[in-house]
Amino acid sequence: MSSEESSNRVSSVVSWFLVAALVLSSAALPVATGSAKAADAHLAIANVDVSPEDPAPGQQTTIETTITNGRNSPSIVEITDVYVRQPGSSDDIARVEDVGTVTVGGNISVPLSVSFEEPGTKKLRVIVTGKQANGSTVSVRYPLTVDVKEPERPQLEVSAEKAVPGATRSVNVTVANGLDRDLRQVRIVSSSPEVNFSANERVRAQLAAGNATTFRLPASVSEEGTHPVNLTLHYTDRGVQHCVTRTYSTNFAAPSNSGEIVLTDLQATQSGGTLEVSATAGNVGSSSVEGVVVSVANSSSVEQSKYFVGSIDESDFSSFTLRSDVEGNVSSVPVKVRYTVGGVERSFTTDVSVDRRAVRPQPSQEGGLPLLPIGGAAVLLVGAIVFFWRR
Repeated sequence: MSSEESSNRVSSVVSWFLVAALVLSSAALPVATGSAKAADAHLAIANVDVSPEDPAPGQQTTIETTITNGRNSPSIVEITDVYVRQPGSSDDIARVEDVGTVTVGGNISVPLSVSFEEPGTKKLRVIVTGKQANGSTVSVRYPLTVDVKEPERPQLEVSAEKAVPGATRSVNVTVANGLDRDLRQVRIVSSSPEVNFSANERVRAQLAAGNATTFRLPASVSEEGTHPVNLTLHYTDRGVQHCVTRTYSTNFAAPSNSGEIVLTDLQATQSGGTLEVSATAGNVGSSSVEGVVVSVANSSSVEQSKYFVGSIDESDFSSFTLRSDVEGNVSSVPVKVRYTVGGVERSFTTDVSVDRRAVRPQPSQEGGLPLLPIGGAAVLLVGAIVFFWRR
């Protein structure tokens, strides 16, 4: 082989490699980091911001897309659609339409609101489509990765104080800040379909790192047992507002032996037009009772009278006698006892058999003169006659 032929062959090999390099370079040009471009109108997605950067499950998240049209673009572009999808899916996670027009050399920002129910890494695509002045369609895509994480949150604990049904008790909500930073604007809001809260909101300006605080919410229930309590915790962490809602099954128990009044040694006696009811009111419970009142309940024959016993401490008693006017003879009388325990009024009524006492009739005083004065006058008259006779 001559030197000239060898040189020609080398030149051919070099030319082949140069052509191959140019082809490969041309194939890589449309791929750009940080933006996706259309060949016609120089349309591009310059940037996509996710706020918050690492959203929590269920948290409202904003995906803001910045769309640009290059200075050397041959046409303005009317943006018809901006949407977010997962690769290979035809379902939109978020979408807006008829966004507006991007002028030559201009840009617009388009926010989309999304939320993710489950934690994990989400591989997404932001897609922008538009129309040029000549009616042709352009489209660009932007790859996006969003990390959905379970955030570190304050811990909640709920308990209810013991009280009789209907009484106001405290529902205690403890918020523990286990984070390494302070929380601000801490607010608790409660609700329930079965619990009546007389005040359902408490606020604290700051909760220091590693500390806990207890909010007391006054509430009452008509029946003891387990009832749902919905709690919403609002707080600000590093300038970002957070909201957590949970439902707790809370036990609203009654004291094992609350104050209770019973009547013992109960007797009712009628003597003519007077009725006397006597008894001992005893507190058989382990808490004091207040405002004990004994009365004759509705009765057509007995006057409604009351006797105020007052307060009776636990395991204590108080005796009383209640007097009423009565018409005719009665065989029984309803006696009502009303008292308050734990702020709740209680009452009961019991029928008492009536014993009647015989009343001795008084001697008649009608007509004639009294017997004793007449006898005395007769004695004086006889004495006077004897006296004058002897004279």
